[in-house]
Amino acid sequence: MAHIQFVDELVREYLLYRGFTSTVKAFDNDLKIDKDKGFRVDKIVEQILHYVNISDLSGLKEYWSHLDSLVFSKLEVHVQPAVRKIEYSLYKLYLVTAAQSTGSLKNEKVSEFLSKMLPELQGQNEWKEWFMLPYIQKPEENPSFSLYFTRAWQDSVLVSLHNLLATVFQCMPQPTLTRYESDAALVKRLQDEITALRGKTNQQSTDKTSTIGHQSRLTQYSERLSGPMPLVDDFCAIPTEQLDGGLREARGLRGLLRQMGGSPVMGRKTARSQSQN
Repeated sequence: MAHIQFVDELVREYLLYRGFTSTVKAFDNDLKIDKDKGFRVDKIVEQILHYVNISDLSGLKEYWSHLDSLVFSKLEVHVQPAVRKIEYSLYKLYLVTAAQSTGSLKNEKVSEFLSKMLPELQGQNEWKEWFMLPYIQKPEENPSFSLYFTRAWQDSVLVSLHNLLATVFQCMPQPTLTRYESDAALVKRLQDEITALRGKTNQQSTDKTSTIGHQSRLTQYSERLSGPMPLVDDFCAIPTEQLDGGLREARGLRGLLRQMGGSPVMGRKTARSQSQN
């Protein structure tokens, strides 16, 4: 939920724009003491670990109570055992960290924890052995506690806490103002889909129009072929100039033949023809 910080800046900018200076001061003060840390999981885990490292039991319980009322109490019933298991693991991590401290503070913090938490933890089987912790010289070597003093177990507690918070914050219902980014992304995606669908529809329409036009031309051509054909003269393609020139040449040839009819050659041919007849 990193966008929460950006929304905070937008709110602050709007308040300044409106001239709500007193509201801006109150808003800034609330941000400074914001226990939710802007819903940044790493900051929340860091704050819890801080209370554990300095053996601040009151701070740890108060902070966890805040998270419980804000987030965990709103979860479904079947999730509550997992939340409670992580809470008790944090308490055990608190005891292990206190037991590893040096000086008289070691037993003091362990005893203080067991004394204050006695009403809540007594009667639970998993906590019976922990009340013996102040009287054990080297608990890290004791079979009942050696696991909790390993780095692997301590890291697993913090990782489980981190995953729990991340999952819960991801599933929390968001106010309208903080949903602007996801809503804008959704609108952009829908607009892209609409644009793609329009392009696809236009392409299909163009293809259909082209097909219809082609089929229309084929239909017209087919009708022309199937309809009555006009009578066509085989010589209609001869130009008129060529036809007139041929007629003139034919007339000239006839005149030439008439002239040749009076020649000796043609005369002899004509006489011979007549004598034979």
